[in-house]
Amino acid sequence: MRIEILPSAWEGLARIKYRVQADFGEEVALNVADHILDSLERLEQFPDSGSMTPDPWLNNMGFRMVISDKQNVSIFQKVDESIFVYIIADTRTEYAKVFKDMIVSDPGILAKEE
Repeated sequence: MRIEILPSAWEGLARIKYRVQADFGEEVALNVADHILDSLERLEQFPDSGSMTPDPWLNNMGFRMVISDKQNVSIFQKVDESIFVYIIADTRTEYAKVFKDMIVSDPGILAKEE
């Protein structure tokens, strides 16, 4: 399995890192970012892991999520031999709604089966 972190997810990771750095310092921010990326790397070996999202519509479209540190979530979709990570966000945000709105406004962001 190949993991592909899309630009929208990298942006989310940068926002999390910035917020944590402002509150707790650079070292903690790096540890949080590393933990999130480690949880995504585990998907290479266990692509069917993760859980359903809180949104039935996203679940029906085949999206799953991984929670890191009880506070950060990554939403991904398995397509053929790849896992596409679309969103990395704080669990306290309305990440499912934001992602759903993003898909509706630009369906071209979704990975296509090859």
